[in-house]
Amino acid sequence: MPNYILFFLLAFIAGAGDSADLDLNTNGIFNETSLRPFFEKLKDLDQSDTGKLAVVHIGDSHIQADFFSGRVRQNLQKRFGNAGRGFVFPYKLANTSGSIDVKIDQKGNWSSCNIMKDHKGCRLGLAGYSVRGDTGCSFTIDLRSRSDTIYYFDKLTIFGSPFVPLQTNGDYNTSLSDTGIQIFFESRQDSLTFVPVFKTVQSNIEGFVLENEQSGILYHATGVNGSGTLQYLRSQKFETQIKKLNAQLVIISFGTNDCYMSSSRFCADCVIERYRKIVSRIRSENPSASILLTSPPDSYLYRKYSNTNIPKLQKAMKRLCFEQNIALWDLYSIMGGKYSIKNWYREGLARRDYIHFSKEGYLLQADLLFEALINSYKKGL
Repeated sequence: MPNYILFFLLAFIAGAGDSADLDLNTNGIFNETSLRPFFEKLKDLDQSDTGKLAVVHIGDSHIQADFFSGRVRQNLQKRFGNAGRGFVFPYKLANTSGSIDVKIDQKGNWSSCNIMKDHKGCRLGLAGYSVRGDTGCSFTIDLRSRSDTIYYFDKLTIFGSPFVPLQTNGDYNTSLSDTGIQIFFESRQDSLTFVPVFKTVQSNIEGFVLENEQSGILYHATGVNGSGTLQYLRSQKFETQIKKLNAQLVIISFGTNDCYMSSSRFCADCVIERYRKIVSRIRSENPSASILLTSPPDSYLYRKYSNTNIPKLQKAMKRLCFEQNIALWDLYSIMGGKYSIKNWYREGLARRDYIHFSKEGYLLQADLLFEALINSYKKGL
């Protein structure tokens, strides 16, 4: 987003005249020094203009739509280089929606499972989803039709079962790995058709990684609608797949669904313990990765009641940051705290449910997170 547009949006919100206005003074990274290893890698990339640096962003419906994470991806890649689209899950095959910049067309019948339902006995990884097709099914992944960013690729990593590309713009070579298969293309690709080869009932598709030969940022993002920390812990392989992605920064954006209940039922310590388990599992396979939490935004219960559980979790998350030496981007405070979701709705930046945001609202959040990261980076921590 150009600076003048960001300034306009910020001024627009600040002019709402309510006590819960956007608080730009809080747009920073809490316990930012914990991100020093990531910023050192970012500096190396910035100065050498060689190599790739991977970020993994996981979360709920705020992330599955990819407006928020997609804008952060674009901002980082404009600043540090575009190494590819990164992790993609074919959400359409699971009868749900995903990023608008990835078009999926399908043939045949597909079944799916995810961390919200049918998860027992199902192989789940980073995406929190998996899909499986009947004999003769196929699908096309297209990065050309809807994206306003050039996301060609010449390397494709598949998490799950092997596939055979049906339509390519040149020759390719394949290499098997313990995660699935890697395909190396001799020419750039932006659209491919696949037919899965399901050899056993356990075979499935868990996602793709799309890369190019350029140096820069690989920003992998994936979310599951309705999920929270409780559900994400059902994913058996997220930490091993994060390792395969060589993530130097993991951003965790849960909390909205963890807090969506009456105050009498809410247990902040229980949620924090689940965050602690997620952090522990990530570090078990990725000990050098920096970890950044984002607090849940302000929201309402049933569109009637301000959700008082969110500030309780926000305070507990800050304590966890010191305990685990991780960082926090406090969206709840930045957007204005209690009741602020109504201001965002009045300005066209949030949706009528007082939980989700409009596209413009997610883009604003992304620009603010990018600004906070860059400001911390420039400090030379």
